[in-house]
Amino acid sequence: MSDWKKLLLLSWIILFVHMAGMSMIMPFLPLYIGDLGVKDPKALSVWSGVIMGSAFLVSALAAPFWGSLGDRKSRKLVILRASFGLSIVTILMSHCTNVYQLLGLRLLHGFLGGIVPTFIALVSVKLPKEKTGQAIGTLQTSLIAANIIGPFIGGFLTDLVGYRNVLFLISLLTVGGGVLTILFVKDSNSRSPAKKQTSVFENINAVFASKKVLAAGFVLMAVQFALGMMQPVMPLFIKQIYTGNNAATMIGASVAITGFATLLSAPFLGKLGDKKGHVNILSLSLLGTSIFYAPQALVVTLSQLFPLRFILGLFVGGVVPSTQTIIVKNTDNSNRGGILGITQAMSMLGFALGPIVGGSLGSVLGFRSVFLCTSAGLLLAWYLSGTLIKQQGPVGKEAVE
Repeated sequence: MSDWKKLLLLSWIILFVHMAGMSMIMPFLPLYIGDLGVKDPKALSVWSGVIMGSAFLVSALAAPFWGSLGDRKSRKLVILRASFGLSIVTILMSHCTNVYQLLGLRLLHGFLGGIVPTFIALVSVKLPKEKTGQAIGTLQTSLIAANIIGPFIGGFLTDLVGYRNVLFLISLLTVGGGVLTILFVKDSNSRSPAKKQTSVFENINAVFASKKVLAAGFVLMAVQFALGMMQPVMPLFIKQIYTGNNAATMIGASVAITGFATLLSAPFLGKLGDKKGHVNILSLSLLGTSIFYAPQALVVTLSQLFPLRFILGLFVGGVVPSTQTIIVKNTDNSNRGGILGITQAMSMLGFALGPIVGGSLGSVLGFRSVFLCTSAGLLLAWYLSGTLIKQQGPVGKEAVE
């Protein structure tokens, strides 16, 4: 097995362990907020959006600095800092007694993030150019698989042992990701003594100097804003249409179904993008996600909701890998982590504002309206992808700016 395939496999496993733990909290976070004393349904919707979105807002501010630090010092060190730091914060979250403590810890949780763009930068240095889309699509499946298994297990265990015990388990999994990184990952920074390492502000200038990278960042922001609007609403919507005793399990299943479909499609669409052009795949994927979000506003049973969630997942599989591949192909190895940190910040900003807006809309206009707004946001992202990112050809013909 070649070096880049070994690194890809190791990164896949470690990202999966790490992100499975982090995603376990998503199905029950709104329910945990209710357990901390927020009982009014409208207030619960707003608080859920704020607490979910706040972590991503802080992560957006911190990501460029973590990415730049990884380029200049050690990407492995940045991963370890996130793994053990997040583990401590998660343990503290299990001891919250009110919603304000939870909000503060979610802010700290967001500040300590930054693992995903660092891993992409770590792996991309070793990739053959013609395999970039396929490899990033494969790496993306670790996040998808984590988002399948994590929420489902998190929801199931919440029904079984309660919120606080699940948070303790999440902390153990995050530590496990850090231990695997220590044992098996070698830093692969590509730093040339003759090339000065760039600062955060120089990386920001580089993003604005590259039309493709800047446009890809804006597309990521629009997509994550649209998808983020559903985060606080989906658990509450499922509780509205499903009256069984295992609501947390069904919430996890709704995420898992979409994730399973995305897991199937992401490697295929990444490979297809290497051949046909990643902008083509991105455009198709965004249009499909927009189309299949809208009818979810009309469902009245889980048997109607779940098939739509599965088809949605097939299109979601082409969005993030295609966008990240466009960014990777238009950045240099020496500052790739910093650039990815900035575009990740744009993405996180969208995901930070999305839950806040979605939770507020859900409290005022009802949960079903958020599905339609999400569909409209994805349609806007589709428009941006077609107008702001110039068409690319196959890998061998793409020019790096």
